[in-house]
Amino acid sequence: MTSAPDRDGVWLPLRFRDLDAFGHVYHAEYLTLLDEARTRWFREVLALDEPGSYVVARIEIDYASSLVLDDGEAGFLFEVERIGTSSLTLRETVRAPDGRVVARVRSVTVRRDLVAGTSRPLSDEERDRVLALTEDRQ
Repeated sequence: MTSAPDRDGVWLPLRFRDLDAFGHVYHAEYLTLLDEARTRWFREVLALDEPGSYVVARIEIDYASSLVLDDGEAGFLFEVERIGTSSLTLRETVRAPDGRVVARVRSVTVRRDLVAGTSRPLSDEERDRVLALTEDRQ
């Protein structure tokens, strides 16, 4: 079952199709799961305008533990590391229901103007919501 995102993250169910031949979540599938969780977090926690209008400009993943179908779901925690003109750098943690860290991720996302096909600055409202979230965490 997928839970609603909150400040503590997004939980997504694991699917059989996420697995490799060894029964672990396939390493590339983390990108798909992270994308789904990140987009939901943008929409429902940060309330960013057009949450799907971003691209990932950079991503780093350090795998810490295996995730298997019996885990049932994976949790994704997002923290803003840096706010740029049109970008957000995020620290993302993937964890299993038992609390173990499965992966540590750092991503740089860039807001996009879908019509023009170019990057766009964060709006004042978007920037204010991101700043409010980061201040609440300190």
